[in-house]
Amino acid sequence: MDKKDKIILEQLQTNADLKIHQLERAVMLPRSTIHHRIQKLKREKVVTKIKAVVDPDKIGLSVCVLIHIVVSFKQGVHGIAERLSKLTNVEEVYITAGVFDIVAKVRFKDNRSLSTFIFDDKKGIKSWDGVERTESMICLETIKENGILEIT
Repeated sequence: MDKKDKIILEQLQTNADLKIHQLERAVMLPRSTIHHRIQKLKREKVVTKIKAVVDPDKIGLSVCVLIHIVVSFKQGVHGIAERLSKLTNVEEVYITAGVFDIVAKVRFKDNRSLSTFIFDDKKGIKSWDGVERTESMICLETIKENGILEIT
């Protein structure tokens, strides 16, 4: 990956909706070259997805929660993390080191939905085999959430 690829990545992270002719000004390369470089970055899995970033408040998901989960080692952390990742309101899932085994970022329309997600007797995560304990942190404000990485 050279300097031109890095410029392309920086531009697309800021606005993935840019057209190739708009990138042409920033990168100073012909459109066909930019197109081929973007395709190469996708093939090499440097760019894994180009997507729209949605304002959660505007779609009724204003409650953001970080749920920390302790997993029984009999069950295994990967199975629970995979199961969590398939749920529609789960935005991110991380396997972590330290006190908690998994951290999930989850969004809900209200606290009742959060309560059901955690405590429901049949589907709540506390009822899952292998989940020993959870601790939830409701996010009051978002200061930074942009998914933009510095390309070094």
